[in-house]
Amino acid sequence: MNKWTVLKRRSISEKSFIMQEDGKYVFIVDKDANKPEVKKAVETIFGVSVDKINVLNTKGKIKLFKGVKGRRPSFKKAIVKLKEGESLKEL
Repeated sequence: MNKWTVLKRRSISEKSFIMQEDGKYVFIVDKDANKPEVKKAVETIFGVSVDKINVLNTKGKIKLFKGVKGRRPSFKKAIVKLKEGESLKEL
């Protein structure tokens, strides 16, 4: 898998900004990506060293759209912890 297709986008939420203080960053990744691929992609794209990675499969929520049941899309996210003293300054 190409390093540019592994990372889709950065997750932007209140919780993810709080986690940045501990050196943890949250990314939405490809559904087929695994931990070594995510680690390699983050290290080569941002030029940092990764300490630990946690990967979660998140199911889409069931919502009502004008009285009709629908489902939001499922996605996979990775919580990347960088080594002490490193950060993603360009984000």
